[in-house]
Amino acid sequence: MFDVAVVGGGILGICVATWLEGLLEGSIAILDKESSFASHTTTRNTGVVHRPFYLNPGKRRVFARSAQASYHLWREWAECKGLPWKQVGTLEVATEPEQVSALKHYLDWGKANGMDDSELEILDCGEVAEIEPKVRCEAALYCKTDTSVSYAAFAHSLLQDLAARNMSILTNAKVNDLRETDHSVELSLEGWSKPVSAKYLVNCAGGNSLDLAKMMGLANEFIDLHFRGEYWLVEQSFGAKVGRNVYSVPRHREFPFLDPHLIARADGRREIGPNAVLVAGPNTYSGIARGPLELASKILEKPWTPKLKLFSNSDFLSLVSQEWRSSLFVSEMCKRVQRFIPSLKMEQLVSRGLAGVRSNIVDRNGFISETIELGTPCSHHILNYNSPGATGAPAYAAYTVSRLMEKGHLDHLKKKSAITIWNLDFVLDHFRS
Repeated sequence: MFDVAVVGGGILGICVATWLEGLLEGSIAILDKESSFASHTTTRNTGVVHRPFYLNPGKRRVFARSAQASYHLWREWAECKGLPWKQVGTLEVATEPEQVSALKHYLDWGKANGMDDSELEILDCGEVAEIEPKVRCEAALYCKTDTSVSYAAFAHSLLQDLAARNMSILTNAKVNDLRETDHSVELSLEGWSKPVSAKYLVNCAGGNSLDLAKMMGLANEFIDLHFRGEYWLVEQSFGAKVGRNVYSVPRHREFPFLDPHLIARADGRREIGPNAVLVAGPNTYSGIARGPLELASKILEKPWTPKLKLFSNSDFLSLVSQEWRSSLFVSEMCKRVQRFIPSLKMEQLVSRGLAGVRSNIVDRNGFISETIELGTPCSHHILNYNSPGATGAPAYAAYTVSRLMEKGHLDHLKKKSAITIWNLDFVLDHFRS
């Protein structure tokens, strides 16, 4: 029996395991259903360490504080391990006059979230053209400290440290069932002859986290919807002419749809995307579903009320249709990007890049924007942990583990006399202010 089992080997689960190992003594295991860790969203993302200028400091306070603190943690880790850290900056562009006011909100939000005045600047169209001649807009917020990295490299380097400290790292460990007794959780794993037991479980399973919570009788009022985001690789000769990330102000903020953007990746590639294609499951990287059973399961999933309300919304259905068109026809995606990079040609989108899936939880009132945390006496479940999730993972993990310690859920482990990871007080100070 383990003292703690962390389910989910993505960037959040690995960070939670890192803090547990750094703060506490005991038997800790981290499990993933795949043969290797960090094989889904952690690898299939933009690779941007986002600064929190676009996060409402009231409505998305925890995400904003996590992003602000984690920027410094990731930079420290990159320097320590010699990992890519390319401060390319981001232009958040207003393509329509009525969007300029959003840039002013972003400027205020960034400062409220702890960013320095020197990091942010509003530029008019002429000033944008001076630094990015290919970009056209009404105005832009220039965030100078957004940084391109490889989250997969971050995750695997953290995992190597955990392995060196003899943490139990279990692959091919898909959870088929969870059962809580008086003092532990029993995990039934696909293909394993015997169950695994833990005195405490932390669910960081990303797109599968809602399913695990429901196994323990939690979150039955929710459903999740999965949206595949697809990127296209830009021809190198054209992409090299754009030096920064270029995002556009979202036009439909009530839905989790980002308007397309251009990403300057740490390895020099330029990609445009994403769309948001509705698919059946969290790992459906092509088509609608990975098989008829996955599709039927999603259609028949209860409760039905959130789905009925959402799928009777004409605006939502129109957006779903638009997103599918931009998946089927590269010309549609190109047109969307031409709103702010008009010289981009369809033939300059040379191939498809990686696709990732974002899983959003929905209740009877619609999409939920914040993380949901639920628990039982022997378990803690983190649901709806989305963008900028990779950015904020180390600080959010510290925040989570410290709260579990405060509530006594980890009292069966002994505190270490010396912390073996990042500075915990530095992180928690961001949440206290």
